Amino acid sequence: MRQECIDTIDTQTAPQLSWGQWAKTGARMVKADVLQLVTLLWTWHERSRQRFKMRQMSDDILKDIGRSRADIEKEAQKPFWKA
Repeated sequence: MRQECIDTIDTQTAPQLSWGQWAKTGARMVKADVLQLVTLLWTWHERSRQRFKMRQMSDDILKDIGRSRADIEKEAQKPFWKA
């Protein structure tokens, strides 16, 4: 049964990519993956930095922005990968 499915693919009309086209496509995919990874790492870094900075704020500043020390501690306890 499986062999019949494979036989129905017409390889004569399928576009044949050159080695250069395969390489360009692969490079684009790798570039997109690396960019996504760098963006994720930057997001995690910023989240961690912001939580650290919030912990450094005085109670007066927290009161001005409508947050309590307990709110900040709860947020700061989260792992960097959680929003």
